[in-house]
Amino acid sequence: MREATFPAPRRPSPPWADRAVPLGLYRFAVVVVAGWSLVATTLVVWILARGGVTAAVDLLRSPGQLFTGPALLPWLCGAVGAFAVLLAAFLLTQAVGRGLLRLLEPRPLSWPAALPVPEVPVRLLAFRSAAADAFTFALLVPSVRGPWRREEVILVSEGLLAGLSPDEWEAVVAHELAHVRRLDGRYLTFLRTFARLMRWDPILAAVASRLTRREEFQADAEAVAMTRRPRALARAIFKAASLGPSRPGALAGLLGPGGPRGRRQAFERIRRLVELADTGAYGEEDVA
Repeated sequence: MREATFPAPRRPSPPWADRAVPLGLYRFAVVVVAGWSLVATTLVVWILARGGVTAAVDLLRSPGQLFTGPALLPWLCGAVGAFAVLLAAFLLTQAVGRGLLRLLEPRPLSWPAALPVPEVPVRLLAFRSAAADAFTFALLVPSVRGPWRREEVILVSEGLLAGLSPDEWEAVVAHELAHVRRLDGRYLTFLRTFARLMRWDPILAAVASRLTRREEFQADAEAVAMTRRPRALARAIFKAASLGPSRPGALAGLLGPGGPRGRRQAFERIRRLVELADTGAYGEEDVA
């Protein structure tokens, strides 16, 4: 069976589509991360080439050494190293996404009728797994209109799908669609992968973690704006946290980063969603 790709709609965009997408934020983050990775890699090269701990202490006492003539070679090595890691992060995210589609052999799912049709090509797929999770990522694929085009993929486990009611399923897809709209599958996945490759730099890991947390809360808010059912999304997140997430790849899923930290974050999201429902702004149908 051929996988279904949902085309761009021919009707006006829904009201929530006018919300600002953090493209500027992500581009700024990529520039900052690239610049910082250059500095961090150069520091590592300098320290290793000049004796380790002694060189690090000396550099702390006199940081101006990095801007003298002898520092040119470490800067060049740092630039090459940072570019290599950036390229490796991009290739790894593409390889992981394609590997998931090949290894998991997911089946196509019908798009929830109550949700707006996405403006960009999106594949909604289910993969066989007893665990509960959902992922969003972007792939570069050949295009007849140009050399490449972006294609968004939403992967949902059969375990999660089997445990959800129709309104909870709709809320999960809306949450993942919000990630698509906010370009998280393109930029945030790349930044997380890059941070993992730059293991010697804890600052990048902190930035990636902070952005992941922020985008999970933002995706929850946009999902509620689409479905008007905050309790349905809260129940879906609770079920996913109770069953435990699957981890077929280096991707953050419905529970964010996963693990104990992801569970703590999930319960904070549930609390916020319940508080949102308790405001009474979403009608009696959401009271459970």
